[in-house]
Amino acid sequence: MENWPEYIKKHFATVPFFEYMNVTVMETSHGQAKLKIPMKPQYANTYEIVHGGILAALVDMAGGVALRTLKVRILTIETSTVFFAPVMLTEELVAEAQLVQQGRKILHADINVYNSQNEMVAQGKAIYYVRGEDSEEYYLPQEK
Repeated sequence: MENWPEYIKKHFATVPFFEYMNVTVMETSHGQAKLKIPMKPQYANTYEIVHGGILAALVDMAGGVALRTLKVRILTIETSTVFFAPVMLTEELVAEAQLVQQGRKILHADINVYNSQNEMVAQGKAIYYVRGEDSEEYYLPQEK
C-alpha cells in the first residue's frame, strides 16, 4: 500500500461504530488525523447538553485513527479527557489528533476537540499499545 494514511482514512469510513456515530475522518497524515462528528439529541445528559462520554469516545477515536496511520495495530491502554466548555446538541465537533511520542510498544497522542466556533471544548491524552505491524490482510472488504 503506497499511501497508508489515505488507506486508513477510507477504511474508517466503513467501521460500524464510526458509521453509527456519524463520524467522518476528514484528514489523515503520518501520525495525525482530523475527525468531525455532528451532535444528536440522543447524546443529551440530564442538563440537555452533550454527555461527556461522547467527547471521550471522540478523543479515543481520533487518537486511534492518527496512530493507525503509522501502519501499526494498536489497542487503547488509557485515555483522559479534560472538559473546558459545555457542548450544545446543535454543534458539530472537530477533533484533531497527533502523535506525541512513539516507542517500540507504547504510543502517546494528544487530541484537541473544537466546536463550530473553533473554541476548544475538550482536550485529551491517549496511550496505546502496539500489537504489531498493520497490513491490508487484517481488513475484510465491507459490503454496503
